[in-house]
Amino acid sequence: MSARRMFSRAMVAALGAAALAVAPVGAPVGAQAIGQTPQARAVLPGIEGAILLDTMALPFKVRGNRDSIFTALETVFKELKLPVESRNAKSALLNNLNADISRRLGDVALSRYLDCGRGFSGSNADFYRITLAFSVWVEPATGEPQQLMVAIAASGRDPAGSRSAYSQCTSRGALEKRIADRVQELVGTPR
Repeated sequence: MSARRMFSRAMVAALGAAALAVAPVGAPVGAQAIGQTPQARAVLPGIEGAILLDTMALPFKVRGNRDSIFTALETVFKELKLPVESRNAKSALLNNLNADISRRLGDVALSRYLDCGRGFSGSNADFYRITLAFSVWVEPATGEPQQLMVAIAASGRDPAGSRSAYSQCTSRGALEKRIADRVQELVGTPR
């Protein structure tokens, strides 16, 4: 076999290994092993470049085993009526990188969770059409408590069309805390 062909095969193998190492969160089970931080990249309208959700997650201590925490996470997202695009029970991960929401999340106004600026009518988060990206996972732990990581990013746009540009929204941290508190409540062990 020629040196050029061997080099080509080695490059293909290396690129394949690199692709598995940075497999997206929605990749098939096995592409992301327990112990790896998920590398979810969200591309939201009006925001240049990809948002690396794993770099902006808020950590919460949660007492319970991974399976019960994952089951509780699924329940919380059903209660919030937040659609989940991908789930991985093995790494205790749920995410959606492109959820469209408006006005309320569950029974709470979006302005409680997101700051998208203010307009004449009040907080833009309560009137804008919001594109929300979230990734929630349990970091590997050697014991109790587990560390629940919650990452949220969003952008919004006025649905009335008076302003066609999207604007970036920032999380207030309240949704992340609500998710963690509700998971702990469902697991049933105090922090």
